[in-house]
Amino acid sequence: MELVAVIKAISEVGVLLLCAAIVIWQVINDKNRQNKNGDIYSSITQDIIEKLGEQNDLMLQQIIQKVDAGHIITLEEDQDISKVERELETYLSQILKDTNANRVSLFRYHNGGKDYNGKSFLRMSMTNEVVKGGTALIQHQSQNLFRSMFFGLIHSLEDNGYDYIEDIENIKDRDTGFYSYLKDFGISSKYSIALYNSHKNIIGFVSIDFANKVDANQELVTNCLQDKKIKIETLLNL
Repeated sequence: MELVAVIKAISEVGVLLLCAAIVIWQVINDKNRQNKNGDIYSSITQDIIEKLGEQNDLMLQQIIQKVDAGHIITLEEDQDISKVERELETYLSQILKDTNANRVSLFRYHNGGKDYNGKSFLRMSMTNEVVKGGTALIQHQSQNLFRSMFFGLIHSLEDNGYDYIEDIENIKDRDTGFYSYLKDFGISSKYSIALYNSHKNIIGFVSIDFANKVDANQELVTNCLQDKKIKIETLLNL
């Protein structure tokens, strides 16, 4: 059960805290009315505890129901998301066509599980992919990847805003994990550019892959990435 979901649920039923205060006031007020003749009711504390117990059970039940239910996507949200995805595919397809690449993909950052200290694991997934005819799709094999597996790429994006690998043989010794990933999928050149949110935090990146490094025109690749970067960022931040 995610802490964020619990906090959200508690905030949504927070009005019940006010109800608990009202219950206390009501019990005391009732006892005062009954105590017109000066009699002392030692059971007043017990009455308050019982009332608060009932209120606490109701509050806990409301919180659990909200956490378990999660967020249900409305029809309007579904339509909005579908529209964004269609536009993303259009931009990626334009990059593919203009650069004559084998593959253009969009990776997005996300969390995935936590360690014993409650720290979230940093992951990324390929959420969108377009390929040239004859090029294998690898999106299903590029899900929930630890970002630490590709430290060279990630650090370059953080430091420079881009990562250009003209020949994967150049990273063979310094980033063996990433090299093996690219080699396994027949990628010889890879050009990536970082995507940011409104707070200037990296939320993912777009990559252009070439099976043959001689097919890559770096100037053309750079122009295409820069041209589509802001448009894709705008869609992701809607």
